[in-house]
Amino acid sequence: MSTIAEARPTETVRALSARRITWSTVAPGFYVASTDGDFIGSVDTSPDGHFIAMDGQSTPIGRYGTLKDAQQSLLTTTAPGNVARRRRTRRHLRMTATASGAVAGALALTAGALAPFI
Repeated sequence: MSTIAEARPTETVRALSARRITWSTVAPGFYVASTDGDFIGSVDTSPDGHFIAMDGQSTPIGRYGTLKDAQQSLLTTTAPGNVARRRRTRRHLRMTATASGAVAGALALTAGALAPFI
């Protein structure tokens, strides 16, 4: 698969081999992929002739030299955009959990320190 430098690497790739993917041309240069009626992504043609693949949440996956390469990039369920979004979400959840734990610990210490005076 020949990709332009803008394409991001994937971690774990699981092919959608069990499903039948249907491609539809919505407008000239814009292709939409679906499987069993579910939208899974799209490919748009850029002004310079490259093909930009986007996942089901319209997050860009990469920029490709051929339509076939761009369409093939949608055959994974772990698109780089989705992986990045999951990492960001996990990081924010970790930060929130850490802050909540710190507040709970501070309140417990304060309660323990004030208990003899009550």
